Amino acid sequence: MTAKTVLVIDDSIMIRKMVASILADQFQVLEAKDGLAGLEAAKKHHPDLILLDFVMPKMDGYDTLQAIRQEESLKNTPVIIMSGMKEQVTARVPEPFVDFDFIEKPFEAEALLARIQKALQVAPAAAAEPGSETNTQLLLNKLTAIETLLIQGTENLIQREVVTRLSDLNQRLERQESHSANLEEQIRKLTSEVERHSQGLALIVKELKHIRKLLGGS
Repeated sequence: MTAKTVLVIDDSIMIRKMVASILADQFQVLEAKDGLAGLEAAKKHHPDLILLDFVMPKMDGYDTLQAIRQEESLKNTPVIIMSGMKEQVTARVPEPFVDFDFIEKPFEAEALLARIQKALQVAPAAAAEPGSETNTQLLLNKLTAIETLLIQGTENLIQREVVTRLSDLNQRLERQESHSANLEEQIRKLTSEVERHSQGLALIVKELKHIRKLLGGS
């Protein structure tokens, strides 16, 4: 039986590789580094399911999803949105989510697999019999699980820090623009005052010259 195809769209290469390693035993995995590349990959390969990051450059998860749904062949393709910032998702799409499933980062490998298996209606892979795994294998599995959560947690912290700094920068720019607008208004008023006074001075000079002529001056 041919393995089903999952397209992972995420701007973080660490997250893409981590997800690919989780799915490799059960699915064929394709990767795309942003929404635009993901849309092209989806149209070209017609994956059975799409894992879609929400916060991305060029085209975010919401816009990518809208573009995907515009394609006739992708209208019914299951989509699972991944994000460590659920508030940004619900700001664009209020709950309950209808057109897609949602999994919050950081997630455990088993949770991601369960969501995908449910969406694709495939049976979970057979679990190893109790006692068949060596202590080394159990330790490796635990380390992999910790690494999975650590990678996502680090990415999430970085993402939140970037969003916070961008928000702060936008606020500063808005304040600067407001300050600049006030300065421009003050300059305009001063210019107007100078012009008005200049006109008055010019008129006085003209009158003085006229008086001088009347008095017989040069």
